[in-house]
Amino acid sequence: MKIYSKIITASVMVVLALNAQAVTYTDSTGETIGPGILDISSVEVNNTATDLIFKINLTGDPVATDWGKYMIGLDTTAGGDVAGNGWNRPIGMSSGMDYWAGTWVDGGNGGEVRNWTGAAWALQSATYGANPDSISTTKNSSSVTIQFKYAGLGLAPGSTFCFDVYTSGGGGGDGAIDALGNPAQSIANWGDYYNSGSQYVTYTIPAVPEPTALAMLGIGASLIIGRIRRR
Repeated sequence: MKIYSKIITASVMVVLALNAQAVTYTDSTGETIGPGILDISSVEVNNTATDLIFKINLTGDPVATDWGKYMIGLDTTAGGDVAGNGWNRPIGMSSGMDYWAGTWVDGGNGGEVRNWTGAAWALQSATYGANPDSISTTKNSSSVTIQFKYAGLGLAPGSTFCFDVYTSGGGGGDGAIDALGNPAQSIANWGDYYNSGSQYVTYTIPAVPEPTALAMLGIGASLIIGRIRRR
């Protein structure tokens, strides 16, 4: 029975480890010029064996009011666009933005991944077309969650990247009404330009056991338990 107990304990610890990888980045609230659906309270970043998951917690309800846009700028390697982004909005990242995940929560939700080619921004994935990065957008009454594969961004387990999360309005010329990396008000007017500068955050993708490894763990545990019961 002691061995049985140890197996159960080890299995529980593995499950807990797999579900305890989220990193929460907090932001000031009430510092935006827009409503609560654009006011970031925190962002929880997590990953699976293949995907990055960004849960953007808001002080407003993006279900009741759904015209907000939720975007992620990622600096994953040297170079990148130091002044612009994939949607040509007045938003930049002076460290060099390499990828842009832009999403919306109206019209059934949707999103795009765009990449900087060195000269221009190109569409890489979209929920309305070819979607090799499997980007998806979901929402509830207090958050918006963006998920996409990280291999297409040149990332792998152990990779560390810089990013910032932005909220914006429905107009194509609207800027970063809120930015996760900046605890202060980001812009004074809707069309003002914002650059993350050095006010960004970082995340390291931890290694996650493959499903086959977990399956083997389960099979091994079952065999040992079976042998204990037969004894």
